[in-house]
Amino acid sequence: MSGHGEHNTEAFRQWLHERRGYIHPDVYLKPGMCLHFSFGLNVVAMSNIPADVQIVSCPFSLAITPEVARRALAVVFRVDRSSPTLAGWSERQLVCSYIVMHHILDGQSAPCELAHRPYINILPSTDKLRTSLHFTREELEFFRGTNLYGATFDRRKAWEEEWEMCRSRIAISNSYLAHRFTWEHYLTASTYLSSRAFPSTLLSDNPTLVSTPGSYPVLLPGVDSLNHARAQPVSWVVSNPQPSAPLSDSEPSISLALHTLTPAGAELLNNYGPKPNAELILGYGFTLPNNPDDTIVLKIGGVKYVNPTWEVGRDARGAGPVWDAVKDAVLAQNRHDVDEEERATYSAEDELWATEVLVEMAEDLLGRLPPNSSVAISDDEQSAIRPEVAQMLDHYIEGQRDILHSLMEFAKAKEQAIIERAREEGIEIVEELVT
Repeated sequence: MSGHGEHNTEAFRQWLHERRGYIHPDVYLKPGMCLHFSFGLNVVAMSNIPADVQIVSCPFSLAITPEVARRALAVVFRVDRSSPTLAGWSERQLVCSYIVMHHILDGQSAPCELAHRPYINILPSTDKLRTSLHFTREELEFFRGTNLYGATFDRRKAWEEEWEMCRSRIAISNSYLAHRFTWEHYLTASTYLSSRAFPSTLLSDNPTLVSTPGSYPVLLPGVDSLNHARAQPVSWVVSNPQPSAPLSDSEPSISLALHTLTPAGAELLNNYGPKPNAELILGYGFTLPNNPDDTIVLKIGGVKYVNPTWEVGRDARGAGPVWDAVKDAVLAQNRHDVDEEERATYSAEDELWATEVLVEMAEDLLGRLPPNSSVAISDDEQSAIRPEVAQMLDHYIEGQRDILHSLMEFAKAKEQAIIERAREEGIEIVEELVT
């Protein structure tokens, strides 16, 4: 059903306009290309568009929210909104299932509550999606040894459990719909949500992209059309009508404005916030070369923390807590048979040992990382990985290697500082402990 033909994009613009949404008249939507692969829509300027002007807006009433989804699904399933059929569904399950019903009932006499067909028609079809959940098994194997590899299986398992729960509940009231409620449909809808949703905090008087424990994902037709550029200066503006406003302007809307001039022919770009390539691959299906926001997730066994994982970025950003955790682990191993007061004090020997542990940990992780595509993929395997996936592999692995090298440099700097401090205090350093 989804597609990017001129008919679909024009139908979407008209639908948005009729419902008091807005797209700047000097922008148009065209298929995006990456490595000769058409993956979605680009928002492009037909003429120079000045800075600080409204590019797109969406009235709150057009947002796809869990409540909108629940109301529509109750009609589709012919149950009450409080029915056990919909009991216990998460916000994600409601929104994803609402999208799926548009696919299942495409071309059929669907209830008017399935009100977002023109929007869903412009979203990329399943074969255009490139998150790691859409990699072939052979492609995913090239990422073995990385955080992303395990995270992909974890997410797939969680989403499959959601899908199976929804399908079993739907079957209670409608076996026809349950049979057509396929994993492919649910994965596609879930990917729309992971790549296009905003936190509901954006629909507040003080809009923010920062999620809170009580926020939930919402889709904003039109506003989600712009692709990502890191550090792109943008503003989100909520317009609340005055009490005296005419009926046609009687509801709030969310608008996006860019703070830089966009020349004719250039793409207009949004800012999704700082995201590492692992998150971009898992949730969006693209990467950034030399991404400054890249991180690696480290887990230190034997450390008694509630959640013994830490994220470290380039230039060893965030390595301080990792260093403290490694020291704690070394101290616990070395001094389990001494009193609490002595156990709380690090010696120079303990700290030097901790630097060795940190270097060895980084070296071990480096050894597990796959090589980049030019090394990993033989001539016989070229057909096993698509060019755009190979590019993501290269961008991602470059960041992981850079972070681990910076962590090793961090450990070596710590080692030198410990040695110098010990010498100043007249402490003799045992040579075997120095890396």
